[in-house]
Amino acid sequence: MIKSLQQALEQRYATKVFDPSGAADEAKIEILVETLRLAPSSINSQPWHLYLITSAGEKARIADAAWDANKPKFRDSSHLFLFCAKTRFGADEVREIEQLAADVRGVAVNEERVAMMTAYVNTMTDAERLEWMKKQVYLMFGQFLLSCALLDLDACPVEGFLPEKMDELMALKARGLTSVVVGVVGQRSTDDFNSLDKAAKVRFQREQLVTEVR
Repeated sequence: MIKSLQQALEQRYATKVFDPSGAADEAKIEILVETLRLAPSSINSQPWHLYLITSAGEKARIADAAWDANKPKFRDSSHLFLFCAKTRFGADEVREIEQLAADVRGVAVNEERVAMMTAYVNTMTDAERLEWMKKQVYLMFGQFLLSCALLDLDACPVEGFLPEKMDELMALKARGLTSVVVGVVGQRSTDDFNSLDKAAKVRFQREQLVTEVR
């Protein structure tokens, strides 16, 4: 398992050019979505929402929010994942997740934990809380990229879009959400200039990355 994990990460790369006539395996996409439900978050807050877009028309429509270089990725991928953060997280959201925990575990709501977690999120300003929630989205997004590698799905992370425009196109403000990052999945094109046979993976060596303190 450890070897296969390392091999998957060695073989993955950010797919830059997708074959519009190809598509990711739907069974793998279903597994991918289930792995995202299992993503970790601070205080189990799960302050996110995910849009999975497969409609060609819809992908083309929201490509209007992408930087020019990324528009083809939006259009040519078979599956577009839009990762969003909630814009509000307070006492009601804390209680919702703690009630869910109690229901799943068959116990009473832990009121002491509710109070502690509510006090924690209330120490933040609105701007700090939004930034905290966006960081949680990136925990999920990291799991997305790892899961794609393990499932042998061609994927690319895309931050190159205008969040304000994406929020407008997807009517996210009214839903209490804001766009954070996009992940596109599909079938790599043989013309992809970034494939490993054309562009070797470049990473710093361990000694440049890690300082061991023993």
